Amino acid sequence: MVQYAGNHAASERMIRRGDPDGRKWALAWLTGDRLDAILTVDRPRDLVQARRAIAAGASVDPDALADPDVPVRQTVRG
Repeated sequence: MVQYAGNHAASERMIRRGDPDGRKWALAWLTGDRLDAILTVDRPRDLVQARRAIAAGASVDPDALADPDVPVRQTVRG
């Protein structure tokens, strides 16, 4: 299942969560440390948590966000 939330058109960078050659992975786009968008493949929990962070305009820890074992909600700062 592929899902997408947000808008990455003006984002500054992309972060990979997991291996795109694997079964479950995600791509996240950031501007500074603000999460702009996420695309998930078989990671529905990432999508739900990222959608909340995007809606809140939340800042995230990019290094933690790149680790697929760290829940997206735990990468949110503040």
